[in-house]
Amino acid sequence: QEDSADLKCQLQFAKEEAALMRKKMAKLGREKDELEQELQKYKSIYGDVDSPLPTGEAGGPPSTREAELKLRLKLVEEEANILGRKIVELEVENRGIKAEMEDMRCQYEKECLSRDHISSIPTSPYGDSVESATELRRHLQFVEEEAELLRRSISEIEDHNKQLTNELNKFKFEPGQEPGWLDDVASKCGGTLQEELKSARLQINELSGKVMKLQYENRVLMSNVQRYDLASHLGLRASSPRDSDADSDAGKKESDSEEGRPPQPKREGPIGGESDSEEVYEKTSGFGSGKPSEVSDLCSTELMRVKEDTESLISIKREAERLERTVDRLITDTDSLIYDAKVHVTSSPSTEQDFKSDEERGEDKHEPELLDTINSRMKAFRKELQTFLEKVDHIGEGLKEQMEDLSPLPHLTESSMFAFFFPLFLFFAFQMFQPIILLILILVLFSSLSYATVFKLVFLFTLFFVL
Repeated sequence: QEDSADLKCQLQFAKEEAALMRKKMAKLGREKDELEQELQKYKSIYGDVDSPLPTGEAGGPPSTREAELKLRLKLVEEEANILGRKIVELEVENRGIKAEMEDMRCQYEKECLSRDHISSIPTSPYGDSVESATELRRHLQFVEEEAELLRRSISEIEDHNKQLTNELNKFKFEPGQEPGWLDDVASKCGGTLQEELKSARLQINELSGKVMKLQYENRVLMSNVQRYDLASHLGLRASSPRDSDADSDAGKKESDSEEGRPPQPKREGPIGGESDSEEVYEKTSGFGSGKPSEVSDLCSTELMRVKEDTESLISIKREAERLERTVDRLITDTDSLIYDAKVHVTSSPSTEQDFKSDEERGEDKHEPELLDTINSRMKAFRKELQTFLEKVDHIGEGLKEQMEDLSPLPHLTESSMFAFFFPLFLFFAFQMFQPIILLILILVLFSSLSYATVFKLVFLFTLFFVL
């Protein structure tokens, strides 16, 4: 009897728990129905999230509708939070009830074990007590299954509430699909878009002017480089305006042409029994061209000209590098402008149709193409500048070689050294070794050897006798 009484108490507690769960389930069902009705109202007013709204159904301005949507969304979020809290509280209560049932079972088992007079208590027949206990257990199991079903339904309702909140968030964060809001956005953003497009057009005009100016400077630099290239190959300096005024006289033209001849290349001495002719000797030694002072003056003037050419080339190179840096900056600016123009054209086509005419639309469509052409031209201009800088470097190397050729030390070839040191050597040797010198002079006068070989022989003889 005590076992059956305990089971009846547990059954009563389970029934009370089930009744509470049913009440809460009914309340949640009502809240679910209210949320579904509100969602149907939203769908009837604003349409589905994926499909665009038909114009004219929604009443009132878009600002009031947006405020109403935000308020209702806040209410729905608060209700969802309240439902989540209630579900957590129900789970806590359920766990508490289960703990109480376990405590009652433990107490009942302890009481059954502590009693000694169980056999003296009159009981009903054994079969009836067993059947009632099994029936109560079945009923308790049924109530527990019902409570589990209620928990599942509560979790399903919570998931459904989350879906409803997600749909409302879509309505909130995707207002661009509603055509009524597009008019408001167009009225707000129209002025800013027009100002940005005007500034972009002004920048395009400035860039085109800069490109034309850079092309003109590039042509001027290319002409200067061609002039200096010709001057480096021919050994002539490009004539300045003063030189052109001075070169108008006929006599000066001849003198300038004679002075502007390229310097003679370095000449090695004769090999074997080769003999130098008198003309070659005069040209290399410098006696045929005039006095040594005139030769030094010519070399100094040529050196001055070459230095001026190198300085002008350095200034041209610096200017070209500066132009290249400005072109790089312009290319980056045009890239950013192209990106901004494409974003404006692709992002707001519907708003531009409301407040722009057909001509302005065509201009807006052609602006990215114009910027692309400007950018491609500037890139081609940068390539031309790079080739131009390579040519300038090449010409600078040629001018350096020309300066090395015109310097006084490399000009001292074998023949010029022989012409300079031979009289001194003859005087010194004639004082010391007169018969040997006479013999060498006879060899010089009556032999077919070249002057360079004779100079080498005399030098060897003198070294031999001195040492």
